[in-house]
Amino acid sequence: MTDQETTRSYSQLDIAPTAAVILGLQLPESDGRPIDLAASRGCKNVAIIIVDSLGYDLLKWLLPSLENMRELISGGKLLRITSVSNHTTPAIASILSGLLPRHHGIFDKAGAKESRILSLPEIAAVSGQSCAVIMEQNGAEVYQGLIETVHGISDRIPPQDFDREACRLTCLALQEKPRLLVSYFIGIDKSVHMGLAREGIKNAALIIDRCIGEIIRAADEETLFMICGDHPIHAGPLKRNRGPYCVAMILAHGRGHK
Repeated sequence: MTDQETTRSYSQLDIAPTAAVILGLQLPESDGRPIDLAASRGCKNVAIIIVDSLGYDLLKWLLPSLENMRELISGGKLLRITSVSNHTTPAIASILSGLLPRHHGIFDKAGAKESRILSLPEIAAVSGQSCAVIMEQNGAEVYQGLIETVHGISDRIPPQDFDREACRLTCLALQEKPRLLVSYFIGIDKSVHMGLAREGIKNAALIIDRCIGEIIRAADEETLFMICGDHPIHAGPLKRNRGPYCVAMILAHGRGHK
């Protein structure tokens, strides 16, 4: 396992600038900076997989049970990155724009639809690059008509069904070899809000781990995966009660076509 924590501090704000470098794009402005990683060499495509509530501490606790994520880390990198918000919508907006919440101004789903800030998928699409977004329905609606492939999933279905459908649609989208893919998984966060104990949280993580294994195998080696949390768990027995509030990010190549 490669775990870099001491060479420099990392933030969710670094995700969009790093992806932009790989895609050959210029962000209008950014509060983050690209991560200089040997892991990205040879990559021309980017897949950002957002796992709701994948805190760094939580991943460390879960990792012995997560076969696919362990394998990815062994051949890639695990980074401890600072979360910019304790809420999903502003955190995802920062992940996809490289801007602090006070700069992008997106704090709820209505704000996301009204915002004039261009996120990474929109910037890539304007430049002529193929993009795919798979997330819950309200979030996906932001991209309707703006990018090539958009799949919205109802968050009213059971979270395990949501994540399996996100997996299926992500694998389907990868068949078209998009330059940029963004996908979102909710099971861990939902299990916390449903009041499930540690075993319930672990079961949700196991489903997501299996999904990530399928997705990685569906992508070729020219795709860099950036698997990250939006915020740490903020309720229940595994809640972190003091800072720093950090999430996990795994960087790894696709494995499907060698």
